[in-house]
Amino acid sequence: MHALLKRFAGRFALTLSLVVLEAAGWILFPLVIGRAIDSVLANSARGLYELAILGVVTMGIAVVRRLVDSRAYAGIYATLGEEMVEAAEGTGTSTRTARLGMLREIVEFFENSLPELINSVLGLGGTMVIVAALNFRVFLGCLAAAAATVVLYALTGRLTTRYNQGLNDEHERQVDAVASGDPRRLGGHLRAMMRWNIRLSDLEAANFGINWVFMIALLVFAVSAAVQETAEYGAIFALVMYVFQFMESMMMLPFFYQEWLRLREISGRLGEVTGGG
Repeated sequence: MHALLKRFAGRFALTLSLVVLEAAGWILFPLVIGRAIDSVLANSARGLYELAILGVVTMGIAVVRRLVDSRAYAGIYATLGEEMVEAAEGTGTSTRTARLGMLREIVEFFENSLPELINSVLGLGGTMVIVAALNFRVFLGCLAAAAATVVLYALTGRLTTRYNQGLNDEHERQVDAVASGDPRRLGGHLRAMMRWNIRLSDLEAANFGINWVFMIALLVFAVSAAVQETAEYGAIFALVMYVFQFMESMMMLPFFYQEWLRLREISGRLGEVTGGG
């Protein structure tokens, strides 16, 4: 995937620059909303004007980014799809069909998941900086929750990779299984795919549930600390909103990590096109 980024560097630079600008706007929303609340309580409309301007500018960037993304990534997929079929000419139809679908997964990751990942990472960093400025105890709580999440998913990373490898092996056998006309072979193939899917789903559910316990504990602590140590209503609201934003990012990042593990395994199968990762 690194080779893919290098090859289409110009298109990625344009789309990712728009993603960063959009993410910056979303990061500022809780802070500006808090300022607007304190402004209204002080009989001033300045905070409301700031909030309106931020909303219009951020939405404008978001719309332009989506228009650019759809065109840029459609071109990338068409180019790589042609090259992949030519490079895999000596393989069976089943393998080529499966790998074309896998290639689409990689392109969709860059088009759909990568912007969300960047939003989550930038949101996480920006949130941590602002939370540290608003309430240092809550900042330490966020660090503890983040560390617990990292440890949890690091411990299950190899298992996720093994399950994805088994699932992708079955994907490459699918067309041949269907073309064989043998109900037993097709049934065995479908049952094997479902077993790998269930294993991945069960692991994801377990990790999600444990991580959610970490996040709820953080939220309860943050609300208590904010009310005890912060005087302004707007500042309390902003702090709690930033903690909630932090929680959202920490719940989403593991899904991106799992998706990256899957795409890393796929890119090894598409080495002729992506450059081997």
